[in-house]
Amino acid sequence: KYLPPKSTLKIPRAWLIDQSTTALVIAVEGDVSVARQGSLDHEQLEIGNLLNQQDVITSQEGTAMIKFADDSRLLLKTNSMIKMASLQFSNSTQLIDTRIELLRGRVKAQVEKLRHQDSHYEIMTPAAIVAVRGTEFRVASTVNETTGAVEMRTELLSGALSVISDDNQQDIVSGQAVLAIEKEGVSESIELLPRPLMALNERKSMTFPLLLDWNNLEKAVSYKVTLMKEEEQIWEKSTQDSELLIDDIDSGQFQLLIRGIDALGFEGQNRYLNIELAEPTPAA
Repeated sequence: KYLPPKSTLKIPRAWLIDQSTTALVIAVEGDVSVARQGSLDHEQLEIGNLLNQQDVITSQEGTAMIKFADDSRLLLKTNSMIKMASLQFSNSTQLIDTRIELLRGRVKAQVEKLRHQDSHYEIMTPAAIVAVRGTEFRVASTVNETTGAVEMRTELLSGALSVISDDNQQDIVSGQAVLAIEKEGVSESIELLPRPLMALNERKSMTFPLLLDWNNLEKAVSYKVTLMKEEEQIWEKSTQDSELLIDDIDSGQFQLLIRGIDALGFEGQNRYLNIELAEPTPAA
């Protein structure tokens, strides 16, 4: 606990993370830009770009999927901003240190199980820090219009994680959520809304335009529907009704994610629906 004067402390090199790494942009949809470290200029983010420590990525009407050295992924949602606070990786020990500052907006993370016990994957806001060990979760950072305090909502879809503030810590498991408020700490966990029930999976075929409908969820004040194609988010729409008209999908394989939103602003568990649309048959 105490190092006496004139002592020598030797730290094995194998314990240290001494290799900066990069993150790879694997999907971009719409208006997303990056400001490189030490620069005030913003350039359009493109697939294949490499991101370095201290880079700031901003999405306007767009989204981006980012892959890290351990194959973990982060989806930057619309109207959001993140900073690559730390991107460190050691090939020899598989020790990683990935720390993302969520400056505003919302992200969804899918984190691979950490292979080294001293590895870190964290998402940070002024309200709290999410510390991860292999999980899938969403984090949103907003400013309360009345108090001016930063609020962080964390929704855990699988695995386990810790949400840590200066005042306290809450450990949550799959299907739970917490609210962290700047200078107030982290709330007790609450249960996420369940997946919406729907009858679409029973239909033999589907045609578009399609009126997508599902059963009302108790305690849901609205719903959110996300259209994904591989790693790319095509669009995300909100509705207060338990239905949504879909008429803007081209041919290809897609995944629809449908979830309820409660009165506290927490987004619930996803209902997943895989769809495939063939190319239209040419007229004879």
